[in-house]
Amino acid sequence: MNRLERYKILMTNVTALLAGRPENSFHSLKQKSVFFLIAISLFVFFMSWGLLRTFYLQAHESYIRSSFIELLRSIDDDFENVDKSIDWTKKTLNVNLHKFEDVEELIVEVPTYINKEKFLSLNERKKINQGDYVVKKFKVTDFGVNLTSFFYPVMKNGVLECLLFIYLPVNNATKESLVFSLVVVIIGMIAALLIFMIAKKSFGKSYNQLQEIKLAATEVSKGNFDAKIWEKSDDELGEISDIINVMSVSLKNNQERMKEFMEDISHEIKTPLTYIKTYNQALMDGMIQEPEEQQKSFRLIDRETNRLQKLIQNFLDFTKLDAEAVELNKQPIVFAQAIEEIMMKYEPIFHRQHIQFEMSLDYDVIIDGDEERLEQIIQNIVQNAIRYSKENPHIEMKLEKQGKKCILSISDNGIGISKEHIDIITNRFVRVNKVRSRKESGTGIGLSIVEKLMTLHGGKMEIESELGVGTTFKLIFPCID
Repeated sequence: MNRLERYKILMTNVTALLAGRPENSFHSLKQKSVFFLIAISLFVFFMSWGLLRTFYLQAHESYIRSSFIELLRSIDDDFENVDKSIDWTKKTLNVNLHKFEDVEELIVEVPTYINKEKFLSLNERKKINQGDYVVKKFKVTDFGVNLTSFFYPVMKNGVLECLLFIYLPVNNATKESLVFSLVVVIIGMIAALLIFMIAKKSFGKSYNQLQEIKLAATEVSKGNFDAKIWEKSDDELGEISDIINVMSVSLKNNQERMKEFMEDISHEIKTPLTYIKTYNQALMDGMIQEPEEQQKSFRLIDRETNRLQKLIQNFLDFTKLDAEAVELNKQPIVFAQAIEEIMMKYEPIFHRQHIQFEMSLDYDVIIDGDEERLEQIIQNIVQNAIRYSKENPHIEMKLEKQGKKCILSISDNGIGISKEHIDIITNRFVRVNKVRSRKESGTGIGLSIVEKLMTLHGGKMEIESELGVGTTFKLIFPCID
């Protein structure tokens, strides 16, 4: 399974995830959002109503408490006219204000259906006799009435002169409290509505963006890599949108490179097969009779067979390396000696093509490597140097040690590589010189193989190049001390 197919499967899974589960409608993100918005709006409404009402009742109770205590103090200050003050209070304020000689007289007057201990405990009676007022709330269970009572002692020379007693039923809501409750409800509804509208706008935008991501993911999973997500945001969904857009471009480029690669490899396979078939048929039909010409034909068939074998081997190597299925057989190697043995095979080619070759090697360099794969690395780069050479070709190879690393530099004076192509030249299926003629063989996977093999050796490859001047490949390996 190649990377393009893995991407398609991934996008199919993403699409299914974004689509939700059809068998359970409540898994829909839209329904979850609506449910959440309604729940939080109701929560805000009741919370607002409860808090405002609580604060109002506390403020109202505190106001009543302080007002009546101040009234009783005023009556205490004008004790000479206490009876007139009581009458005026009853008529004007419409409250139940009574005067008793002492606490015991008040207790006697308490109706039998009221628990006298709950009405006024012994500690509270003692407190009153000492001159402290008492404010108390209690419930008359038989009648379901809630009372707030004020017990105010009037003292003279440290002795209780009389006891002023006021009680207020708090069951029935006043006109003001009803108006306030209505205001609280309206404020709560407005707050809940505002929260709902703000959240709906926010969730709505995210939901629309998710739908666009879903559609784009569906198109990409079908192979339409032109699909884009235009809805943008600064949150995680925006990051996902950017990633999918970049992935779409990458997949499209990969698809185009794959297409070019297949065209190239088809041509590369077709060319040697044509030579082999043509000359073999000519030999079989007896069209070539001269022994010298027959030997020439055999050599050509052998050359094209080797070429075809190498092409197939490269493709198999690339496939294995891409799947990380290659294991190296590493052992300590005198790198300079291995390089010399590899380059001896190229002496006839250098002589035939009039290529000037120079080599400067440090024989103290020892690396831990796979000899067969090291040959593959060097061959790929040297063959590139030969393939893209120009007039008066020159190739130079230099091995030197730098600290715990060694650098093998392979330089040529060929056509060079542009700066914008250096960063992508090792990408899969990339062949930089796309305008070259078909006689320049190559599939664009050679340098990809080199880079992957360098990584397996714990090293790396660096490229320096200038158009029309030449290219230098630096192979950096870790050394054995």
